[in-house]
Amino acid sequence: MKHFLQTILKGLLVLSPLLFFGQEITTIRVSVPDKTDEVFISGNQENLGNWQADKVKMKKISDYEREVSLNLSFPAEFKFTRGSWNSEGYINNFFEDKPNIILESSETVFFDIKSWKDKQQKYGYFKYDFEIEYQFSEILGEERAIAIKLPRNYNPNQKYSVIYILDSHDLFNPFLVTTELLTKQKIGDGLNYEQDNIPQVIIVGIIHNHRNKDVGPKMDYKISDKDNFLTPTSSKFKDYLFTELVPTINKKYKTSGYNIIVGHSNSGHFVLNFPKFKDSPFNGIIALSVNGENEDYSNQVKEYLKISKDKIFFGYGLLDNGFNELAINIENQVKNENLKIESFIAGHNQLPTLAASSALKFIFNDYSNHYSFIQNSKKENFSLEDYFEGYINSHKKYGLNIEISRNDLFTISEMAMKENNISLFREIIDFNNQQKDKIENHFVFWLAKEIKDYETADKIIEILMKTKDEEDISLTYANYETYLEYFINDKKLPEKALRLFEYMFENTNDFKLEFAYIFSKTAYENKIDLMKAKRFKNYCKQNFKENFIFDENDLKLLK
Repeated sequence: MKHFLQTILKGLLVLSPLLFFGQEITTIRVSVPDKTDEVFISGNQENLGNWQADKVKMKKISDYEREVSLNLSFPAEFKFTRGSWNSEGYINNFFEDKPNIILESSETVFFDIKSWKDKQQKYGYFKYDFEIEYQFSEILGEERAIAIKLPRNYNPNQKYSVIYILDSHDLFNPFLVTTELLTKQKIGDGLNYEQDNIPQVIIVGIIHNHRNKDVGPKMDYKISDKDNFLTPTSSKFKDYLFTELVPTINKKYKTSGYNIIVGHSNSGHFVLNFPKFKDSPFNGIIALSVNGENEDYSNQVKEYLKISKDKIFFGYGLLDNGFNELAINIENQVKNENLKIESFIAGHNQLPTLAASSALKFIFNDYSNHYSFIQNSKKENFSLEDYFEGYINSHKKYGLNIEISRNDLFTISEMAMKENNISLFREIIDFNNQQKDKIENHFVFWLAKEIKDYETADKIIEILMKTKDEEDISLTYANYETYLEYFINDKKLPEKALRLFEYMFENTNDFKLEFAYIFSKTAYENKIDLMKAKRFKNYCKQNFKENFIFDENDLKLLK
């Protein structure tokens, strides 16, 4: 239906330009696969070239970005080309023909052109492309290379957290792949990858010129050294990260200020020191396979891990002898909600790949996370509004402005149901009724029925008995057995089920036959309203067509 309406709308726009009621300035920006690419925009109105592939050229604003600002009427439909329809641009990684891009209102929008029709490459579901940049470091006195992976459909109007990865020769790929899998992705027409465990992030891979010079541990650390955890060269490298690299990334990209750093083995030992530095720009630390043979160092680590406000994931391998002692030693001695120590059945080199998912989920554990809801709800003076305010605020540190969604309400409603907490469930329903994006009625009904909140369930029935919405009616049909069970088994009022099904019959175009049968069958089985049951049975006979709930033999059994 949606595609049909879009087709009709497109035809109307072509035939009747008078349908447009005014124009607004809209800025459209794209990234391109190659810095030599010239980009044209082509669409459904004069300022978009009236579907001429080479009429409206976009301006080059950097090597890999093009931009155009146009007066547009809405809805606006368009595509990108390099000057011909044979060179149409694809904004994801699948290369079949794509539908038009549709804008409904004036806004600055950004698209990532993955490839061109005449330069097709098959990458599968994910394309792990990144840029290598070279920067001269004044602190280190040498040129350093870094790998930059922007999130899919990077939007310069949105802010992103940044993951910095040391030992990128080993760690970049496992963390890049894991990050792609944990973030919400739309990877093609009809193919969505909807895991939303962590926010979209920028990944910065740090390529070492001299690894041990950069991150080698201070092996002769003594308790008298106090805060001096690093060697002279690793201290310089720390300063490079803190005062050169992170500020450079912040200046070049839209960042939220929430930074994570990943290290393994010697680099894990290196990053585990960062919570001690007051000027550290890192809010999350992932330290894997840390050597802890120095007792004085171990004792110091215990003390600052107890009070750290940074999120710290400390992973170790059970088969990684010599690089698991520190973690094992402090695992049961340090209690801090910001610290997670986790073991894996892994050796030294296996650990990063196995630990990546757990580590990232912990670092972002307050993102799309309602696991604390029930615990919080048991506190005195619990306020659902306060809970959601905290939930919204937790996203702000990742640079995200969100609103409470239907999925949020789904999740906590199910939690309340599992707790059989009727008063809490009713509070959720009241809150739900104030939201723009509400839980649909049938889900609320099911939850209410499950926890025997008949007051709420009856209110939903009252709403359904007034609805004219075809989608609501179709969902009533899809869930008719639940409603039938409610009236017959829970309320012992089969006649009310008949009133609901009769109302649906009278107000639907698509499901008359099905509701007629449901009414008739329910009436015969419960020996009530038999005159109407017979009329509905006859209706089914006269109008019979193939359907999903009964056949002609089923009709013969109704009596």
